Amino acid sequence: MQSLDIKHHIEDLQKIRNFMELRGIATHNTRLDRYARFYEEIEVRGTQSIDAEAIFKNSVDSRFRSPGDWLLYVLREVHELMWIMKGLQTHTPLGVQEKLETVVGGRDFAALDRDSRSRDAQFELRIASYFCQSGFEVDMSTDTDIIASTGKFRFFIECKRIGSETQLRKRLSEARSQLRKRMPKNDGARIVMGCIAADVTKMAFSHNGLTFGMTNEHSRDIIQRKLVDIADRFGGALSFAAPRKLLGYWLQIHIASLILKPDPPTPATRFSSYQIPRPNLNRRGRRAVYFFYEKFEEVSVKDARAAPPQALAPRSYVTIPEGSTFSLDKEKLNTFLTQAGIADDEEPVAFASLNIKGKSEEFTNFDVSMLPAEYLDEWRSLVEEKPGEAAAKLIAAMYLQRYPYEPPSENDF
Repeated sequence: MQSLDIKHHIEDLQKIRNFMELRGIATHNTRLDRYARFYEEIEVRGTQSIDAEAIFKNSVDSRFRSPGDWLLYVLREVHELMWIMKGLQTHTPLGVQEKLETVVGGRDFAALDRDSRSRDAQFELRIASYFCQSGFEVDMSTDTDIIASTGKFRFFIECKRIGSETQLRKRLSEARSQLRKRMPKNDGARIVMGCIAADVTKMAFSHNGLTFGMTNEHSRDIIQRKLVDIADRFGGALSFAAPRKLLGYWLQIHIASLILKPDPPTPATRFSSYQIPRPNLNRRGRRAVYFFYEKFEEVSVKDARAAPPQALAPRSYVTIPEGSTFSLDKEKLNTFLTQAGIADDEEPVAFASLNIKGKSEEFTNFDVSMLPAEYLDEWRSLVEEKPGEAAAKLIAAMYLQRYPYEPPSENDF
């Protein structure tokens, strides 16, 4: 979901609150109320001047270090609610009342919510929204999390939020057991299929908070790689042994992302999916998969209110002018390269610099961590033979990653 104008967030939050109030669900002095106050104050004072701690006084945490952190954490929550509301405006599922009452009672931020019921219900509503927007009749009133019916198809969906690697097998096994008990063997002429939707955000990002990317595409690719890695590493847990009508697994990551380029940086929310269909499906199963994907793609479209993308020309190389100088701390670099990854609370540590015509660029552990693994593998082979050339190429690669588009004038590099 793209970053929209502040006024759109305020309008959509009011729609959500009105929807709930009409159903007898009070929203005053709840997290919805605080999100609305946050955006209303931004509209008046601006992001840098707002006193977010006064609004979210029971949710102050070491992860909220700057106005940008507050903006992204709120954005993550509000965009999910906006997506849910988009579905509820199209079709109101049976059983939605209890889900909404549970959602309102949660803590302000998922990263701080120790009682999982609120975010579990919110995830179920997020998945239900895809089906509501796609023209399905949706039922959330039974033991099954979501039953979505339309035409010749009926999908039984179990939703699981998975917070750690140790939970993965247990939660997916539980979902398969629930589908075995709850899915009927047949439903007249309808094709009955099961699906397990799993939110693996906290597995991929243990802080359950924010990420960033140099460009929109880079941000997308970081999250997709996380999903593919989880699917590859835990393929054994993604069993299709039973139930026989299990159509597939639907892995999701939902996270706020700061997109650094082009300037100014843009906050956005990623709802990234990775579908794992049952292998060797029969004809009826293939029809169900194609239909399922088709409906998913129909609603996964850009919000019409978002500003059109800026026309930019990506560049594949960078020319560093004569007279430029660089430096690199090999010991720090080696330390970064031997680490498994960057810790949630880790601070940027500079290890290299580049000076072009008096303008200095510093590069940190975050810059090298975002380079593709394939590039670093090739670089390691070069560093043994030509260390000076390898250092220059690494700095040039990080510079290109930082400035991935053609400069607007000949005086820029």
